[in-house]
Amino acid sequence: MLPLLLLCTASLLLATPGGGLAPPFSIRDGLRRVRAKIAPITLPWYEDGLQFNCTGCGKCCKVDGDVWLAPEEVEQTMHYLGYDASKATAVDAFREQYVRAEIAPADGDAERKLQSWMCLRRVEGACIFLDPLGKCSIYDARPVQCSTYPFWPSLLKNREGWEEESVLPDDVAIADGATERHWSPELGGCEGIPPPANAAGDEDQKKDESIVVDRREIATKVKAARRHWKRFPVREIRETTWYL
Repeated sequence: MLPLLLLCTASLLLATPGGGLAPPFSIRDGLRRVRAKIAPITLPWYEDGLQFNCTGCGKCCKVDGDVWLAPEEVEQTMHYLGYDASKATAVDAFREQYVRAEIAPADGDAERKLQSWMCLRRVEGACIFLDPLGKCSIYDARPVQCSTYPFWPSLLKNREGWEEESVLPDDVAIADGATERHWSPELGGCEGIPPPANAAGDEDQKKDESIVVDRREIATKVKAARRHWKRFPVREIRETTWYL
C-alpha cells in the first residue's frame, strides 16, 4: 500500500498544469521528490546540485600535499606519456623521473612492479605535471584524486565545509572583516566555488545553468573519491596527511 501511495504522490508532484507528467520523468526522480517533501533529512544537502565552474587557475595543483597514483593509474599515466608499462626498465625510468615515494606490495615480487602506489614529485611547489602555462599536461589521464576535486567526501559533509573551500581570485580585494579569503598553498581553496554571497544572491550566476553541477554527477565523484581513498594501503597516511 505504501509504495502505491508514494508513486501516486510522486505523480501529483510531477504533474504539469495542463495535465500529464513533467518530462523527463522517472520513478526514481519522483520518489526523491516525495522524500524531499516528507523526509528531506534523508537526502544529501546538495540535492539540487551545486554551483561550480573551473576557472583553470591551476592552483589546486600547487597545494601543499601529495598526489598518490593507484597501481592502475601508474600504468595509465605511463601509457599516456608513451612508456611501455610492461617493461621493467620503463617502469624504473618513470619512477626516476616522476615519483618521489612508493608503497610497494609486501611480498616485493619483481613481477608486480605496477602493483605499487606512487606519489608524484613536486617541482617548485607544484605537481610535476603542471606545465609552464599552468595547465595539467596529463589532463586526459589525470588520477581520481584530481578528476574528482572539489567533490571530495571531506568537502561535502555539509554546506559549511563546501563554502569554506571557496576562495576569491587574487586580484579581487577583500574588505576588512569579510569572511572570504584568497588561495594559499597551506589552506588551498577553489576559485570555481562561488562564495556564499554569490551562491545565495548573484542572479547572473543563477541564470547560467552551465555552472550548476547535477546531484548525480556529484554523487558519482564523491563515491569514486571515497572508494579510491579507502583503497590506499597505509592507514596512518590515509588518516593524517592524505585524505579526500
